[in-house]
Amino acid sequence: MRSSDIDTTGIEEAPENVGFSEGDRVNILVYKFTDLGATVIINDRYFGLVYENDIYKDIKVGDKLKGYIKKIREDNKIDVSLRKIGYGRIEDAKGKILKKLKNRDGFLPLNDDSSPEKIKKELQISKGSFKKAIGGLYKEKIIDITSKGIKLKK
Repeated sequence: MRSSDIDTTGIEEAPENVGFSEGDRVNILVYKFTDLGATVIINDRYFGLVYENDIYKDIKVGDKLKGYIKKIREDNKIDVSLRKIGYGRIEDAKGKILKKLKNRDGFLPLNDDSSPEKIKKELQISKGSFKKAIGGLYKEKIIDITSKGIKLKK
């Protein structure tokens, strides 16, 4: 699909009033890519932007995804995230890590020393979210962190 295949009639770029707030879950359609990231259409009504450093999985024009309102700027433009905002993001990361651990016999060869690229490829989350999530799982006594990776406690 190409951007020119998407009807943008009536889509507002900087709406005066929107029916949602920061953190709200919305439906997004990937419209095009720019130097800043991906321009998306929010709930079939507004344009928004997902910054490149917030894109943690492969997306393409025409993809329909869930997004989260990150910020409504002073100029009324809308920033969107593909991941939950705030603590919800860490809870999501913990869930992804636990699911991967269970599918991999309780061990993942990732830890604090792993590269951001390796973490992104394996889990589709940032290194910062990964570190906060494994810290939480460790404090909850669910995992052990070793020099080789993380493992579920028996």
